[in-house]
Amino acid sequence: MSRRWCVAFAWACIAIALLAARPRATPGPFLRDFEAYWAAGSAFNSHADPYGRAVWGAERIVPGVVAQHDELLPFVGPPATLFLWALFARVPYAVGAALWSAVLAAFLLLLVAVAVRGAGRPISPTPFLAALALVIAFGPVTSDLALGQFALPAFTGAALVVLLEARTLPAKAAAAYVAFAQPNAALGLISQLGRNRTTVAIAIGALAAYFTGAIADGLAWPLTYARMLAAHAAAERFSAIQLTPGSIAFGFGASPAAAQTIALLIATIAVIAAIALALRAGDGFARFAAFSALTPFVAGFFHEHDLVVAYPAALWCALRTRGSSRVLGLFGTLLAGVDWLGLAQRPTGIAQSALLAVAAFTAFAALGETIETRGALPALAGFAALFAAAAVLAAGHPAPIWPDALRAFRASTNLPTAAIWSQELRASGLLAVQPVWALLRSLSLAGCALLACAIYRRSSYCRTASAHWDESS
Repeated sequence: MSRRWCVAFAWACIAIALLAARPRATPGPFLRDFEAYWAAGSAFNSHADPYGRAVWGAERIVPGVVAQHDELLPFVGPPATLFLWALFARVPYAVGAALWSAVLAAFLLLLVAVAVRGAGRPISPTPFLAALALVIAFGPVTSDLALGQFALPAFTGAALVVLLEARTLPAKAAAAYVAFAQPNAALGLISQLGRNRTTVAIAIGALAAYFTGAIADGLAWPLTYARMLAAHAAAERFSAIQLTPGSIAFGFGASPAAAQTIALLIATIAVIAAIALALRAGDGFARFAAFSALTPFVAGFFHEHDLVVAYPAALWCALRTRGSSRVLGLFGTLLAGVDWLGLAQRPTGIAQSALLAVAAFTAFAALGETIETRGALPALAGFAALFAAAAVLAAGHPAPIWPDALRAFRASTNLPTAAIWSQELRASGLLAVQPVWALLRSLSLAGCALLACAIYRRSSYCRTASAHWDESS
């Protein structure tokens, strides 16, 4: 099959997945996570505490929210972002959500362009369409768009910091400033630290984020913000919606103390792996992609949609690997690109997830220097068997969806938002010990590990000029 036919087939699978194989709709507002951003901006405009229960006063009037019970969705973004959300809160929710969707679409296109150029390829129609198909078929990015998550713009900012190495310092600093709006998105920038202009840009971006936050919440905001984040991390640490080694270990039945020990051990291994990658990989964007793929192993707070950080690694592997490293990268892309817990939460969406996985496979194949089938087809067969087994397990062990499972939940009015959120998770059943849910989530982390491994194995290729990419092949 030619490259163009592969791209066309990928887009056909995406069209069928999004138009004909959509799962049964769940109740709730458009852009569920944007609800918290908009409500925080509304509270900020009213001089109320955007990190307190005041956000529920705004959220309960959002179309689609069930105000008859408590379903407070806390805001945990840095204070510097409050000025942005205050602007969106000056218009009705429906208008703000539509505008934010347009912003996310623009950042999606920008991320694809940045990742293609970062991998050393020119931006021409066929590779760009293939890379765009891969990002749309990549489950975490689909979740970012559906939820209205800020993770997508923040991570795009982080990727821009790396790509703009030869550009002006102000542009790099501005990109770093955007990245710091979501701390998890910025962790990959550790790979760029050293005696270089990128380090200076990161420092300027951090200072700008600090002073903007100081205007919003006082000079001591990093301390109060860290305490707030710690409280929310503790409330959610072992929930099924967390994609961290500790939460997964707890889901398998480990005690809280044992789960935290396992998380610390895995984080240590990930740091050692990152050091090895830094010593071997000569290309800055390859280091950034690999470090970003390792982020969920060290971050203490990580959701499925945060796996957008694995997309540059997936695209780099699609564009730059060969042989066994390419098979590792392909399998890692497919594993990281599926919302595995979503199979248990939305069984009616299994067909859609399967179609998107096929689209991701075809787009990955189209992005190679040559279309290789000798290793790719066995990898696809193995993945298909794994997906089928996971789908059967997921259907037999359905997972609840917040806030649908809350029913008549009522929170105590004197509790902080972190405590209320913990109660909501428990009432929803998302703090239950369920090995199947843990197994499903572990597949995503396995995919991230394989992507980092593929980049490490192919790191010597980073130092050589890339081969000609023939669109007509």
